[in-house]
Amino acid sequence: MTAQQTLLLSAAYIAVMLVVSWLSKLKRETASDFLVMNRELGTFRGAFSIAASWIWAPAVFICAQKAYEQGLPGIFWFTLPNILCFFAFIPLALRARDLLPQGYSMPDYLYARFNSKAVHLSSLLVYFGYQLGAIVINALAGGALLNMLTGLSVPLCIGLMTGAAISYSLISGLRASVITDVVQMVLILFIAFLVVPWVLHEVGGLATLQAGLGGKTGEFGNIFDLKVAYGFGIAATISLISGPVADQMFFQRAFAAKREELPRIFALGGLAFGIVPIVLSLLGFVAAAPAMQETFNIQNTQMVGPEIVAHFLPTWALAGFVLLAFAGLSSTLDSAFAAISSLWVVDVYKRYIKPQADDQKMLQVARLAMLVFALAGTGITLLQPQLLWVFLIYGALASAMFIPACYALFSKRITATGLTVAILLSVLGSVPLSMFANTTGDVNLVVLSALVSPVIGLLVCSVSALLNKTPKEFHAIERY
Repeated sequence: MTAQQTLLLSAAYIAVMLVVSWLSKLKRETASDFLVMNRELGTFRGAFSIAASWIWAPAVFICAQKAYEQGLPGIFWFTLPNILCFFAFIPLALRARDLLPQGYSMPDYLYARFNSKAVHLSSLLVYFGYQLGAIVINALAGGALLNMLTGLSVPLCIGLMTGAAISYSLISGLRASVITDVVQMVLILFIAFLVVPWVLHEVGGLATLQAGLGGKTGEFGNIFDLKVAYGFGIAATISLISGPVADQMFFQRAFAAKREELPRIFALGGLAFGIVPIVLSLLGFVAAAPAMQETFNIQNTQMVGPEIVAHFLPTWALAGFVLLAFAGLSSTLDSAFAAISSLWVVDVYKRYIKPQADDQKMLQVARLAMLVFALAGTGITLLQPQLLWVFLIYGALASAMFIPACYALFSKRITATGLTVAILLSVLGSVPLSMFANTTGDVNLVVLSALVSPVIGLLVCSVSALLNKTPKEFHAIERY
């Protein structure tokens, strides 16, 4: 694809998303609709929205990379936890919704139950950090793809990626995110089921695919390979299962959903999501086949999927894959912007700055927060860290919230102090270690950094609950 073709395709995609977002906008704009869609999110839109929102850069690129590098066990340990995390989130989402029916976020619930600034602010550190990570990894992947295809400068490509998502997110917040997510998910599934079978046909069918199941070295044919389970499986599983609990994209949709449809939304969303990495990973297996390795060299293992498509299919098919990637990455970016607007307006602006703010002011602040975090995320992305590093580092951040959130939702004995200490110690213990481990490539340290956070959280929360001799009953909390 030429630079001109790619830019025209990008412009057409942005135009469609802008039109869809504008048509979905309500005549009378309210903060409730902008942040939680008036709590009317149904099963179909909710399931496709959360599935599309979870199609981060890893689901588009790392799935094929893991299949190429580590064969069957690589994609197994990437995909299974990715699907299971939706189901693990359901009981937590139901509990949060029942306890704070008119809530907006997990930090919102923590403040409502414990009336503690310390636990509230420490949780916001995790949630804002996680959304910032979502912006970085998806803008980075989109920028790398556009750079590879067009030769345009990386900063320009990254700016195009974030600019595309923010342009329509500003129109109607979560409503724009959900409606465009549905369109994007349909587009992703259609293109994946068109392009991947076509590649298989061009390379010789299932025989070539089977030859690459062991990865590029051929040594990973056993799906339960202990080396991969230890070096990647442990860290990925902890990161992925913890992810939704630290992800405001999930909680925002949980609080926006119709209560009775909430379990179906996340169960169907998990199954719909799982299709994408499974199908796209086949491109990695194809690239790993010995015959393919003799045919051409993969220049960038992070981009093995598009490189395979570009080599075997015509330009317009590659354009389809670019559109798939653009849809997947921008769906997460727009969801991150919507999540940030909710966190900032409810948990920062109304909580600490202007409690009596009216709808008009809340909408202005929500849009401003989107823009500020878009600029901050773009700035970090320009440093161009490795995709896999970012994936595992923000996973360590997410795991810092998993155990404390479970205790906060289900334990009568847990205290605000215990939660605050658990969150902060988990972050301080795991995130710096994860950054060091992933940049040095030390497998043992990567595993240790993944385990540190939940272990610290479990120990601190357990001790806090045991020392508290006066358990406190808690029930549904009205808005305060």
